[in-house]
Amino acid sequence: MKVPFLALAVLFSCGDAEAPRPDELCEFLGGSNVPFFGTAPLELAEGKLREVESRTGSEPEEVLARRRLADQLLHHGRVEEAIGHLEIALQLVSAHRLGVEAMVWRQLGVATLRSGERLHCIAMHNPERCLFPIRADGIWPDGLSALRAGDCFENALDLQPDDAGSRWLLNVAHMAAGSYPDGVRPEWRLPASVTDEDESVPRFRDIAGAVGVDTFGLCGGAVMDDVDGDGLLDLVASAWGACSPLRYYHNEGDGTFADWTERARLSEQYAGINLVQADYDGDELLDLLVLRGAWKGLVYGSVPNSLLRQAPDGTFEDVTREAGLGGAHPCLAAAWSDFDNDGDLDLYVGNQFGISGELFRNAGEGTFSDVAREAGVVNESRAAAVGWGDYDGDGDPDLYVSNLDGLNRLYRNDGDVKFTEVAEELGVAGDSGSLRTFPAWFFDFDNDGALDLFVASFNGRFSIGASPGDYSAVAADYMGLEVEGQRLRLFRNDTQGGFDDVTTEVDLDDVRTAMGANFGDIDNDGFLDIYLGTGAPPFDALMPNVLYRNVAGERFVDVTASARVGHLQKGHGVAFGDLDNDGDQDIYAEMGGAYVDDGFPDALFENPGTGNSWITIRAVGRKSNRGALGARIRLVIDEGDATREIHRVVGSGGSFGGSSLQQEIGLGRATRIRTLDVDWPASGIRQRFHDVPVDRFLSITEGVDEYESFRLPELRLAPPAEDAGR
Repeated sequence: MKVPFLALAVLFSCGDAEAPRPDELCEFLGGSNVPFFGTAPLELAEGKLREVESRTGSEPEEVLARRRLADQLLHHGRVEEAIGHLEIALQLVSAHRLGVEAMVWRQLGVATLRSGERLHCIAMHNPERCLFPIRADGIWPDGLSALRAGDCFENALDLQPDDAGSRWLLNVAHMAAGSYPDGVRPEWRLPASVTDEDESVPRFRDIAGAVGVDTFGLCGGAVMDDVDGDGLLDLVASAWGACSPLRYYHNEGDGTFADWTERARLSEQYAGINLVQADYDGDELLDLLVLRGAWKGLVYGSVPNSLLRQAPDGTFEDVTREAGLGGAHPCLAAAWSDFDNDGDLDLYVGNQFGISGELFRNAGEGTFSDVAREAGVVNESRAAAVGWGDYDGDGDPDLYVSNLDGLNRLYRNDGDVKFTEVAEELGVAGDSGSLRTFPAWFFDFDNDGALDLFVASFNGRFSIGASPGDYSAVAADYMGLEVEGQRLRLFRNDTQGGFDDVTTEVDLDDVRTAMGANFGDIDNDGFLDIYLGTGAPPFDALMPNVLYRNVAGERFVDVTASARVGHLQKGHGVAFGDLDNDGDQDIYAEMGGAYVDDGFPDALFENPGTGNSWITIRAVGRKSNRGALGARIRLVIDEGDATREIHRVVGSGGSFGGSSLQQEIGLGRATRIRTLDVDWPASGIRQRFHDVPVDRFLSITEGVDEYESFRLPELRLAPPAEDAGR
């Protein structure tokens, strides 16, 4: 017997209830009223248009009704119908001088461009399609729809010349058509700096299709790590589609990947918007946490997360209820850490829609209890990211929560399960009501041994309303125009327990719309770089994912065009890791939007390398947690006649995507590592190793005097590609 949707909502939100069966969850999230997925808004828009058409003198209402219906039709892939309604709306606007002609032209341009995207970027997908700047093999074979879209944006600009969004989309349309830059009037053309390519950075290539990991789906999470313990990095992806399962791609060690989803019993883990990995029970097997429900409101968002424990045979079992994590709240943000330094991993879950965050303390036997209120970390805002880091250097991890609305929180860990909120005091809370942030993390960007804080902006909306979103602030910033928008923020640790805002000083004061994001070292120079997955639900949010290169800890440079990683489609989970064991970090990016018809293939960007030195360290805890989360690594390297330090903290990186827990550290031109220190979080042990060779894989175990050096086969993941378009 079918359970009514409302009854399922009550069932899922009850912590004492049995976990829902996969078919129940799939059916529940596939209902007609579910935000982003359901057909009810489409049916309502169709009914509204019929009602308006039945009355005379209702032309302004009819234009609005057709625009709203067109938007809903786009969500469900009925693009040509949407175009038809917008063309009728234009006729009405022109005939009755209704004053919204520019907006309708822009919306028609978006729909027309979407028609071409579905054909060329999806049905005829190749590794260059929808990479910004579009060139060479990325140009659409049939550019007619792109040219038509360009005409629409031109018409919009003739009526409203200051519309930065239409200017941006006009440039994108002509790139797709192969008519850029000549097809764009000089006054509307992008600055050359936006599309210039700098050959000094690695030029990545998307090999996801070549190795069979280009899963097509909606937004979700990504993990790159050694799931089965064979020494090779694997890939796991989720997607928030109602019946979209996890995908587990096992690294076969010969340059190929095998789909182990069924084999690992993950095929019925649906609708994950994010993934977080850790060995939470210390059995040397990597476990997964699937997060669900964000953006779907309190009814349809109240679905349970899933804690998936890996068994010795490589299968996963849902132990959420047994572990004491059985509540069901809308969320996409969670992070593991041993906040009390007792040797096992605890978990903070940031919820949404006014539901308190949860701090699950590990009892040491695979069970947890929520101590958030006792600890003072309840955060009742809409959490978009959470991150742990010992910013004050007192030996225990502190907690930062990025909120999409309202003030961000920095909870200083005072020990004894007590935290103090210090974000406003330290100037890292943002401005209530204006600063909208998403990804955030602690990392040491300048290698001074103190953790800094990066907080990414969000310039967009999650509204499921009638009209396309407005990302003019991002577009205007790319074009060098004066703009008021949310900017990225970088706070440098002042080593005195506080932070300085150095965003402008390091050239990161850009207006961007970031969702998934992570950090890694793309060129093995020892300084951590940033990759932002960008976008938002509406179809005009065609902004490239962004790669910032860290230049010696002094400034950041946008090298997106040079590195060829600027996907225009929606970017979500991002993970860094050395998939092919050649010493440099590759990037796995889970792609896809929120609406039913906004899926896209995932990307795997292979790093060609730079020739710089490297070291890969697998830290194994004994008294500290087995995965060594929170352990601090300090290297002193000789680089020519100079000596410098490199600092890392063991963890999975950013806040939307899980990088490999092994620490893959670039060493620049180092010829040797003079000293290598590891500080362990639970035991307080410091291990020091002298004269460590470079370009090696090492295993370091807590309390063991000698490190173990081991070999891994260097893999060719895909055949060499032609140097097209360079």
